[in-house]
Amino acid sequence: MMKFCCLIVIILCTIHVSTGERLTRNCLASNGRCGRKGLTCDNAFGKEWIKKGRCCNGGPCSQLPPCVPTSCPEGYIISNNLTASTNCYFFGGDNEQTWTNALNICRMKGAYLWAPNTEAEAIAVKSTTGFGNNVDIWTGLYSPTSDENFEFVDAGGVLTLDTLPFGERDPIDNDHCVEFEFAPNNNWNWDDDPCDRAQQYMCEFPMKTCP
Repeated sequence: MMKFCCLIVIILCTIHVSTGERLTRNCLASNGRCGRKGLTCDNAFGKEWIKKGRCCNGGPCSQLPPCVPTSCPEGYIISNNLTASTNCYFFGGDNEQTWTNALNICRMKGAYLWAPNTEAEAIAVKSTTGFGNNVDIWTGLYSPTSDENFEFVDAGGVLTLDTLPFGERDPIDNDHCVEFEFAPNNNWNWDDDPCDRAQQYMCEFPMKTCP
């Protein structure tokens, strides 16, 4: 029975590889020793044991390749450079909003105020959404402690304006919210502004993992 179970495991793993999944090291290291005495893997762990990973020495047997959905919420556009970002974006354009209003508009679609992580992403978003130079755009950066320590609301992640991932900082004004612009010096500038100032904004929608 155990040999039969191992044969099933090997066959199933091979089938999943043929459909584009990759065997994990756990599965390769197990040499097919996956079952429980007297039970097939289906009976021991359920028919979803390969995907849920409760079989091969406690780890997943196979992994799906990265999934990049191509649909976005209405009004959102997927990045035109998927190597820089696979997320969707919405540019508010001339509809200027305070930071809080912009945050709530983004949340209505399950998105968050933009969290620029790399210069490649910023370039892709500028190209995708078509916003111009010298345009102040709200990001999700907010200082809950009213100092130079900021965090991306909803998107997560902390930084100070002295430890930017790229670009330059404008003089610190000890304001709570941070805007972002592509400046005349061909660089990205980060600047803290009063949160009640009406400015343009960018929403970022994180792509969900395919079912």
